[in-house]
Amino acid sequence: MTEKLRENKDVLIASAIFAAGIALSVIMDMILVVPLALGYVCYASVAKARGHSLASIARMSRDGAKESMVVVGTLFLIGAVSAVWRASGTIAIFVKYGLGLITPHLFLLLVFLICCVFSYALGSCFGVAGTIGIIFVTMAKAGDVSALMTAGAVLSGGYFGDRCSPVSASASLTAFVTKTDLYTNVKLMAKTMTVPVAITTVMYAMLSVTHPLKTVDPAISEMISKGFDLSPLLLVPAAVMLVLPLFKVNIKITAFVSIAAAFVLAVIYQGADPLALTKSLVLGYEAEGAALSRIFTGGGMISMANVCGVVFISCAYAQIIKETGMFRDLFHLMCSGCSKVGRVYMTFILGTCFSGLFCSGSAAIIMSSMMLDDAYEKTGGSRQELAIDIENTAELTATWVPWSTACMAAFSVMAIQSTALVYSFFVFVLPVYYMLRKTFARRKNSWYNKLVHVAENM
Repeated sequence: MTEKLRENKDVLIASAIFAAGIALSVIMDMILVVPLALGYVCYASVAKARGHSLASIARMSRDGAKESMVVVGTLFLIGAVSAVWRASGTIAIFVKYGLGLITPHLFLLLVFLICCVFSYALGSCFGVAGTIGIIFVTMAKAGDVSALMTAGAVLSGGYFGDRCSPVSASASLTAFVTKTDLYTNVKLMAKTMTVPVAITTVMYAMLSVTHPLKTVDPAISEMISKGFDLSPLLLVPAAVMLVLPLFKVNIKITAFVSIAAAFVLAVIYQGADPLALTKSLVLGYEAEGAALSRIFTGGGMISMANVCGVVFISCAYAQIIKETGMFRDLFHLMCSGCSKVGRVYMTFILGTCFSGLFCSGSAAIIMSSMMLDDAYEKTGGSRQELAIDIENTAELTATWVPWSTACMAAFSVMAIQSTALVYSFFVFVLPVYYMLRKTFARRKNSWYNKLVHVAENM
């Protein structure tokens, strides 16, 4: 063991510096790209010290970064979709219709369910929290309902779509790093979440009965009606994103069609200036008026710059790590762990640890895939299994870390403390259910297996 530590002293030092950079970035509230760039320098230096030329290191970096451009392009398109949906009034009409469904004694349940639908259309928990989430928290405070419970329900509903929507950045990222098909992943994720969604629904229904909304303020709905010229046609851009993927239309083409439809509707119904609207696709939409601005301003390609930087740099140094074999001993440890405790449990452990270290669900997805790819293959698993295991554990357990952007960003935009996490039932129920499901599935013809089969095929 001592010999192994001595052999890998350079890697341990590089990793320690990297971890210190991550910790410092959290304390100083820096974007994650900065410490990741430091990590790249550290691992590139280790590769150079081990005899690899600068030319070969540059080639490895280029190969890794080149692969990342596929998902980076998709992420930028998703940012543009978010901006033009805000400008066209598509998000506004979703919010207005959602508010119209609110029933006081079912408030928390409806918050969860409406956010599920909204997040599936947007593909982003942060997008949900920053729009309808703010409204729901405002309604909760005015109606004497716990804002913490409400924010927890918003996060739960937000991660329903953030995890399995075809336009989700994390779903696209997972498919990319595991080299699997996005639409196949979406179908499998839908199958494995049936029971957890049902359990979560019951939990919020029970909470709603004991914590009803006492008053409903119509002012928010009236403000939206005055700020936007609303028409049912504004639902078309969202319908495009929901329907075209069912016919396996490429996600980029789907996004382009949705952007074009929303662009035309923004000009026709909201009187948007085409030049200013084009600018908002890049820099984000800015709503007029303080009240509307707080809810609807945002989006744009620039909103995806941080996560795109994370993907780009991570893929660059991941390729260096992979080709130089500097984590070979750790890979062997992963294989041993997969054999002893099970592949899904190793994904759960690593994903949660990486989320705590990197403060990012995106980084956790990338690192989990990189560390476990060979381990899954050598222990009888597949990349498809790895992709679903990541989506059902690492993607959601990233929210379990209070300082991770996976939950911190959503709660911050709603001006809510991270203690609201205890009411985010879905992000706890699904990983626990999924791990138990895989554990019991090993027992052929068990009562649990039969019950799951019936529940997931209802």
